[in-house]
Order: sequence, then C-alpha cells, then structure tokens
Amino acid sequence: MSIKREEKALREFKHILNDLINLLRISTGAKTVYMHWVNRAREQFVLEAKSTSLTNVMFKDRVGFQDYFLDSYTDIEESVMLRVNEQIDPNELSHYYENPLVKYVTLIPFVNNGETVALTTIESEEPFLMAENDSVIQSYRNSLGNVLNTYLELTDLFEKQQEWVDYEESLNTFSTHQHKVEILYRMLSEMQKLLPTGGACFVARGMDTWVNVLNSPGARIHPTLGMMIDEKSIAYSSLKSGKPEFAMHFNQNPKRLSSGEADTEGATLAIPLMIDDRRHGTVIASDKNPLVFKESVKHKLTNLVRVAGLMIRANLGKISVDVDLLTTEYSSFIPDIWEKAIETEIVNAGNSKNTWFGFITIENLQSLRSKYRLEELQRLQRTLTKSMNPSLFGFNGYIGFNSDYVFTYLIQDQSGSAVTDWLDHIQKILDSPVVLSDGQKMNVEVTTSFVPVDGQVSDVHAIVQSAKSKLAEAVKETVAKKSFFDFRK
Repeated sequence: MSIKREEKALREFKHILNDLINLLRISTGAKTVYMHWVNRAREQFVLEAKSTSLTNVMFKDRVGFQDYFLDSYTDIEESVMLRVNEQIDPNELSHYYENPLVKYVTLIPFVNNGETVALTTIESEEPFLMAENDSVIQSYRNSLGNVLNTYLELTDLFEKQQEWVDYEESLNTFSTHQHKVEILYRMLSEMQKLLPTGGACFVARGMDTWVNVLNSPGARIHPTLGMMIDEKSIAYSSLKSGKPEFAMHFNQNPKRLSSGEADTEGATLAIPLMIDDRRHGTVIASDKNPLVFKESVKHKLTNLVRVAGLMIRANLGKISVDVDLLTTEYSSFIPDIWEKAIETEIVNAGNSKNTWFGFITIENLQSLRSKYRLEELQRLQRTLTKSMNPSLFGFNGYIGFNSDYVFTYLIQDQSGSAVTDWLDHIQKILDSPVVLSDGQKMNVEVTTSFVPVDGQVSDVHAIVQSAKSKLAEAVKETVAKKSFFDFRK
C-alpha cells in the first residue's frame, strides 16, 4: 500500500469512528462517549475517538493500565453499568479537570477472536437502560465490527498489491547492459529479500564439475563455497530434469548440494538457469522456515531466475553447447565471478567457515616455453585447472583465472588448515610430471600464496593485492634460492 493511500484509508477509518461515537452519544442522550483500544502488549489504553457536550473534559492519547479506572475491565465480554461514588471513585475519572458531572458510567466491550480489544465508555447523568438502548448498542457494535473488518481487509489487499509492486521493482534492477556476473549477483540479492531466515547460491560448471560459486550477500544459509554437487542432492535433480525442484528437508534429507553438508533444515527450491535450452547452472534458494515457500514466493523466485537468464542471453551472442557460462577456455572461473564471491564472503564473514584466496603461478614457465608449443602450453593450463580441483582432494573450493599461467583459487572449509593441506596435495602431484590429454608429460613447478577472507579487510581489491604481494615475495625467495644453489654448483 502506498504511503498516501494508506494514510487516506486510515484517515477515513478514524473519521468514521468519530462519527459513530458522536452518533452514539446523541442517540443515547449521554454527556460523554469515548472509545479506547486495549493494547495488551504495551499495557496501555489508546484513545481512538471521543464526543462530549461538556467543557471540562480532556483526554490523554495513551494511558497505562495501572493509571486508569478501565484497568479492572479489560476482560469484560458483556456491557456493564457502574455508579459513580459507589463502584467508581470520582477521582478515577481523571479525564475531568473539575468534579465530574456524570453519575453513571456504562462500558461496552468490543470482542474480536475471543479477546476484548476495545472498550467504549458512555457517561451520563441518568441511568443507562440497556433494554431501551439495546437496538442502538447493537447497531453500534455491528457498525464498529464492519468498519474495522473492512479497514483490515482493505489494508491487507493494498499490502498484497504493494508486494507485487516491490517485486516489479526487483525485476527492474536487471539490465541487458550489465555483465552476466552482475546479473547473477543482483538476482541472488533480490532472492535474499524473500528468504528472511535463509539464503540463495548459484551452482555453475567449471573444472569439469558442478560447484557452488556464489552465495547471496547477507545469507543466513550459505552452502560452502566450492562445494561440488552429488547425485543425492536437490541441485543435481534440478540440473537433471531442467525444471524447478522443491523439497522439505526431513531428518537432514534430501541434501541441497552434497551429502557432505552439515545441517540441512527447512526447505529448498532449486531452479535451473536455462539459456537456449541448455542448463548453465542452478540456483539453490533455501529457508529454515518451510512456510516461507508460498506459491507466490516460488513464482517470484522462479521468475527472477528466468528473467536473469533472458538478460544474460541478450549479451551472449551465439555460443557453442560445450562452452560453460562462467569459465575460460581452460575451464577455470573468470575473474568477475571469484571477485564477486570474495565480496559476498566479506559480507557473510563469521559464518564459522574459514575462507582463503590465493594465487598459483608456474615457476618454470620460461623453461617450458622454450620446449613446447603454444597449443601444448594451453593444454597444460586446462589439465592443471582440472587436476588442482580442490574437490578431488576432499576440500571445498575452485580454481579461477587471473592471466595466462597464473591461477587464482578460493578455499572454504571448517578446518583452519584446509588451505595448507590442499597446497601440500598440489605439491605432491606436481612431484611427478603432468600428463596432458595427448599423453605428453611435462615437469611443472609452481609458486603459491594466500590470504584469509575473514571480514577484517572489507575491500576486494585490497585482498587481491595482498595475495599478489605475497606471491611476488614467494617468487623472489624461490629465485634467490635457485640462484644460491646454482652458484654452489
């Protein structure tokens, strides 16, 4: 509901209530009539409307239960008439700033869903005869109930209309002028707004596997970055069917991405990203509360993915069926995606997982260039990308592209030593020659560096530059060591 329309509806609702109270006073011949809402959460009576023919009446907008005579009557369900000086002390009628002229106080409760939510008070000089005023009171109650229900229904209707207005604004955040990674990032960000106790992530193909490459910023549920999907997951089911798959997680099953996940609770909607009838990824939207996934929310999530796919398609041109959406020709992930992943992990830092970013460079590149042709060196980069896949060694992470012969990587794991353990594995496999796809063998030496992504540094470029500086230092140390041993020879 827009602010202006909401204010207009509320203003008209209050005018109607004031008119009802005024009509009730005139029709009953009372001196003063007023209505309070019973706010139990704050233990206050909230004045809604008043009408009086007296000049010494002044009401407070809000008054605490303990400070007002109505406190003893917050739970009445039937009308009651009280005598001033007998059942009510005149001093308790604190809205009078001189001695009250009224002798009788009649309370009319408004009950909704078994609870007294409002009290209408009629103050008069003469006894208020219920039998004679029964039709008036009944008409008042009916009118009050009808106008309140109508107001609530209209407000709810307008709120639902605003819900779709907000959703249209979400769709307007996409543009064909944006890079494909920016479109995916905005898609996940808009999805996050629909998942109050959950999160969304994007699974893409690279390194000859399907892995989680990007989480939504601010996610409450964030699958481990670089986690590879397996066949017993809802992500695999959506990629296999090419259709959205929804599942509630009972006893930790089914898993979202992998059987290696820790806690899998709530519910998940997996939505494949289709471009030219090919599955280029799948979006995993999860929330701890399964009731979040109303049909309207499912529709919004699915449509966000569809629109994102159309926006990406507009800039792709003609692509081969064997080209992955977010990788280079070497099957390593493009810089745009790993930079955006670092950005989101900075936002999501403190999720009990350790994250590292680093570089790997081929140390003996000059020697290799003098022995092998360009085509063979390109095959080497493809082979290294696949063979260094962290998932092959039981770690979560993925290999990115920085420049020719310089790889980046992201590792995320519960273990605080995961990055060094994985690098040890890399060094061990490189102790033997790398076997290319055509059977040719190459001796490869690498130099590595890494820095933590823990939220202490909030700038992506500062993190990347820090890792580059450490790589440069490592290269200098390696060169110095080689020079020393060459001199000894």
